[in-house]
Amino acid sequence: MSRVTRTPHRGRHVSDAIREVETLAWLLDNSIPVPGTGGRRIGVDGLIGLVPVVGDLASAGMSLFVVWRGSRLGLPRVVVVRMLLNSAIDFAVGAIPVIGDAFDLWFKANTRNLRLMHRYVEAPETSTKPQWLVIAVVGGAVLLLLGFVIWLVVSVLLTEVG
Repeated sequence: MSRVTRTPHRGRHVSDAIREVETLAWLLDNSIPVPGTGGRRIGVDGLIGLVPVVGDLASAGMSLFVVWRGSRLGLPRVVVVRMLLNSAIDFAVGAIPVIGDAFDLWFKANTRNLRLMHRYVEAPETSTKPQWLVIAVVGGAVLLLLGFVIWLVVSVLLTEVG
């Protein structure tokens, strides 16, 4: 038997918050149709991201608003962390010139976060195991990348000094 560690909010407040997030996610990720692509859409996030630094920061701020709304709805902490991870990936990769802009058009962190929000607001008893798995995999990848960078720096320093 599992124990509930949160009390999800109910009622009009929830529907207003979700409607607000749906509007923002649509605006940021899917509001602009791309002619000749068979119905593909981009959002303002992809356009804002073209402005170096300021665009990425503005986009990240709006993504954090989506996460904040989710946390206020009583989502499980691991789901909020997963939403933060989606936003962090969008920000970190999106900050890379050209490649990041193309990534922004595909990744759509706000739509992903909205899906997570819907899943756990509509069925609060839903298992959070998949979220833990994603966080563990990404955490492991970050640790491997960090280890590689440290090894690379040490190797270069030893080569230069020795």
